[in-house]
Amino acid sequence: MSSVGFVGLGAMGSRIAGRLLDSGNELYGTNRTRSKAQPLIDRGLRWRETPREIAAAAEIVFSMVTDDAALEAITLGPDGILAGLQEGNVYVDMSTVSPRVSRELAARVDSLGAQMLDAPVSGS
Repeated sequence: MSSVGFVGLGAMGSRIAGRLLDSGNELYGTNRTRSKAQPLIDRGLRWRETPREIAAAAEIVFSMVTDDAALEAITLGPDGILAGLQEGNVYVDMSTVSPRVSRELAARVDSLGAQMLDAPVSGS
């Protein structure tokens, strides 16, 4: 069992997070709107208030948000993923964002001694 974090539990993220729960992973999660995550919380998701708390708790962190601004909001600053990401851990961003933002974020993750995988998902 792995400790996994998920930031962005909207229409697509919640389904992926649900599969991670079904696979027996210890899953931590957060979302701007807690009520959207409630079905996952009821199934065992461990709610955390900030993306930083997710990154601090998990070996692997996934994020799936809508655009460049949303990705920067969840990754940067004192409550962002980067503030909690541990050396040696893995960060997987599944947001469909600009290549520039992904490259800049990957450089920051690398400077922390962690690894980033850019794995955008598109669809509706």
